[in-house]
Amino acid sequence: MSVYFGAAAATSLLNGWVQTGGRTATSAPMSLRFALQKDAPAALEAALMSVSDPHSPRFRSFLDDAEITKLVRPKQGAAEAVEGWVRSKMGTGVKIERSKHGEYVTVSCTAADVQHAFEGLIEDVAIFRHERSSQTVARAVAPLATPASLVPAALQDHVWAVLDFSELHPIPPQRKLDSANQPGDTIEPPTLHKQYGLLNDPDAIGGKTETSQGVAMFEQAEFKPSDLSAFQDAYNLPHVEFQINGPNNGGYFGEASLDTQWITATGQGVPSWWIARDSFDMLAWCEQVLNMTKPPSVVSISWGSAESNYQVEHMQAGSECFQKMGAQGISVFTASGDDGTGKQGLFRCTKFDPDWPASCPYITTVGGTYLESGSETGWTGSGGGFSAVFPRPAWQDKAVAAYKQSAALPDSKLYAEEGCAKPDVAALATNYQVFSAGAKAGTLTGTSAASPAFAGMVAVVNDHLVAAGKPTVGFINPALYAAAESGAKDFVGFDVVSGNNKHSGCKAGFPAVEGWDAVTGLGTPMFENLKAILAGGSEDLTV
Repeated sequence: MSVYFGAAAATSLLNGWVQTGGRTATSAPMSLRFALQKDAPAALEAALMSVSDPHSPRFRSFLDDAEITKLVRPKQGAAEAVEGWVRSKMGTGVKIERSKHGEYVTVSCTAADVQHAFEGLIEDVAIFRHERSSQTVARAVAPLATPASLVPAALQDHVWAVLDFSELHPIPPQRKLDSANQPGDTIEPPTLHKQYGLLNDPDAIGGKTETSQGVAMFEQAEFKPSDLSAFQDAYNLPHVEFQINGPNNGGYFGEASLDTQWITATGQGVPSWWIARDSFDMLAWCEQVLNMTKPPSVVSISWGSAESNYQVEHMQAGSECFQKMGAQGISVFTASGDDGTGKQGLFRCTKFDPDWPASCPYITTVGGTYLESGSETGWTGSGGGFSAVFPRPAWQDKAVAAYKQSAALPDSKLYAEEGCAKPDVAALATNYQVFSAGAKAGTLTGTSAASPAFAGMVAVVNDHLVAAGKPTVGFINPALYAAAESGAKDFVGFDVVSGNNKHSGCKAGFPAVEGWDAVTGLGTPMFENLKAILAGGSEDLTV
């Protein structure tokens, strides 16, 4: 399990939520998640590495649910101890459930139950409202408390955190059409296809198998199939219809249109999923994917918020869930963020603030570039830097060491030098054409365009591999960084060597340089190169 090692996220996080009253009605529903102590805390990560390291004899021998359950099994008697404590404190009327793989116990109860059970640990239970999203939740009022500090004394040997208790997850901003000039050319599918080698490659079309791709959605996002169809018709793309898992009726179309249209522009012909939740809860979303009968082999997440907006325990739990995805052969991509280095401090830049889940070591984070005259430059908004929560994984060590030796970096006091380094790769991020109401509506900019664009290409590689009787690629970062150590220039596609992601409120950002950098990662893709790295060469895609 990756553990917290740097400066903690803030311990009193309202994230735009407002307490709308004192003690809430005793009947208000609540749901608590008890995270159980594991019998072998490092087992899941070790298993993920064994199936993701290209030098491992178990490379891509992915695990099933039964094997995952064994790896994350709680300490003997932990679940029973929690269930007994809950019944003794809350009575027999509450609903108690164990998670799919057994490492959580979820309790559905009321505010009165929580007030009684946690008397002395919390001040109150109150209603909180987020006006922009029109959401209302009941949460415990426990200033300066963390999910770990709220574990009752009787359960200290059995539980490492009580989640969904006092946390108020951030509400990411809604994406709107570009209102100001963004650098670079307008990006339409033919532009992207030409830049990344998809135009004349017969392997750049998927849909031969049932392996699929998916996009994550939150906060009242909605897409219209008619807009997706108009987009595909306009650019002669294979028609792909999305299967729906979760809500699609909120009336917020910007992010939804961008992601659904562009993952099908690069993941051409690949069956696709819309996987949505109301709350921006990455742990719950990850479990939603794993609870699907046949999850997509590639998922793209265009959502995120600064690490300082989350409790560390939530990020740790989400990271473990992403490890389960990788161990089961699912590739997870995420936008690196659109705020450069990020910034903590109201009046001055006291620290950088990278995005979560982009800072998670176990997903592939996609930074951003812009295109001018066929050449790519690192976009200033491209999220990148070093996590304050997760230590750097071993597969990044050589690439990051070379960066530190060759680049003029910002003051090390602003970031955790030994933190997980991001992004891993990059793709074009500015001026993406989107359709709304059946026609071109304007452009959108952000790494939330780069992530589905990159993910779709990997989904096509997966489709051809499965058609050839081979496994999907799973968690690709160890393979990418191993390829980087070969010393080959432009091994991913294009090594972007110019640009800087300086936040407007900070004195300096990270520069793009030759090799890995904290703006564009290992570079932007060429489809032929991805085939060579991930599939062993185009001959492995021949059916």
